[in-house]
Amino acid sequence: MKIRRKGKISKIGRKVKSALTYLDAGVNLDRAGEIKQKIKEIASGTLSHRVLQGVGPFSAVLEVESGRVMLATCDGVGTKTLLSLKYGKVKELGYDLVAMNVNDILAMHGEPEFFLDYIGLNSLDEFDILEFIEGVAEACKVSGCSLVGGETAQMKGFYSKGAVELVGFCIGFANPENLPRIEDVKKGDVVFAFPSSGIHSNGFSLMRKLVEKGLLKMNSNFRGKKLYEIILRPTRIYVRDFFSLVEKVGYPKVSAHITGGGIPENLGRVIPDGFSAFISVKKLQEIQENFADGIFDLISKFVEEDEMRRVFNLGIGFAMVFSSEISDKIRSYSSDLGVFEVGYIDDFAGSKVLFI
Repeated sequence: MKIRRKGKISKIGRKVKSALTYLDAGVNLDRAGEIKQKIKEIASGTLSHRVLQGVGPFSAVLEVESGRVMLATCDGVGTKTLLSLKYGKVKELGYDLVAMNVNDILAMHGEPEFFLDYIGLNSLDEFDILEFIEGVAEACKVSGCSLVGGETAQMKGFYSKGAVELVGFCIGFANPENLPRIEDVKKGDVVFAFPSSGIHSNGFSLMRKLVEKGLLKMNSNFRGKKLYEIILRPTRIYVRDFFSLVEKVGYPKVSAHITGGGIPENLGRVIPDGFSAFISVKKLQEIQENFADGIFDLISKFVEEDEMRRVFNLGIGFAMVFSSEISDKIRSYSSDLGVFEVGYIDDFAGSKVLFI
């Protein structure tokens, strides 16, 4: 239908008495635009050749390799955010957010390729978004992942003053033949693991309760460092470690990212019916002492042993099950790749994961 030209064009800028703006309602459009432009500049340093169009369009445009399967994850940082903000660890939160997602992709033996984030907050004045994005970009580079987009939502009245919600999304790819093979796990297989850097990003509701009750004093000295520095260390990213090991010995049968639920829940997810994983308490103790500054020993003074096992990673952030035939070869790379034998698979003994 043809639209006829008729009448005068309406003038822009009509005055309204007691006019309200979006800024009056708590949303700063001008500052949001400035931040988006800076985010685009930061993100551009993470883009791989698979990104045809990154931050800027309504959607990122990505190249998909034929014959591979797509993997997708979504995760957040949880209540670690509250302590991190209090102690000025904003950049570290960005790193954490990426780590929690790319390590999940890795547990499916995939390569993380594309990352997006969601930041929900009351006001742009209450959170240093650019410092946070710097952390996201750094972690993306470490994991070989491209930061291709995201959403920053100013929602005054929905989020309380000072509140920040951080959510990440990751897309990865894997060859179908490399996916975990739970059905292949059998008696005699060996469990290896990469150490954690500490608590990572789980168990912080309990950690905050310990701080609230004065049982943990964040500004106290512990092992030559401020306690908050140890507690708030970013989650370790395992992408390079994992593929360095794969390059030497091949893919594990199964893998597990040790997050909320600890070793029992996460490793237990990849142990088939009829079998149990037996994990060495002594080996966990050695690992957390050497790589996590003994933080779990400190926490265990105030938390029962069974609860510690259900909540924390206890010193290992990523576990893998390999056949016994190649375990000697893996042990030979232990010092070079930082991978350690922590247990074995045997007949079912009442639970999918047992500590010995």
